[in-house]
Amino acid sequence: MESSIFTGGRTKESVAYDLALALAAKDPEISTPEALIQRIAEILPACRSAAEKRWEKENPPLDNVIFDPFTY
Repeated sequence: MESSIFTGGRTKESVAYDLALALAAKDPEISTPEALIQRIAEILPACRSAAEKRWEKENPPLDNVIFDPFTY
């Protein structure tokens, strides 16, 4: 079973940023903070898309779910 990425208050944006930072930090051509920031900015849109897809997978729509307040 896959573990949940969106736990402990994680948001789509925080997951996307962490992905971008992890990927950018592996780039051997980056040697300055400015270059790291630039690389993060370049790959952040793709990371946002990946985070959105993962969030949707972990949080499927609640179709056909009936809330009954008397069951609790």
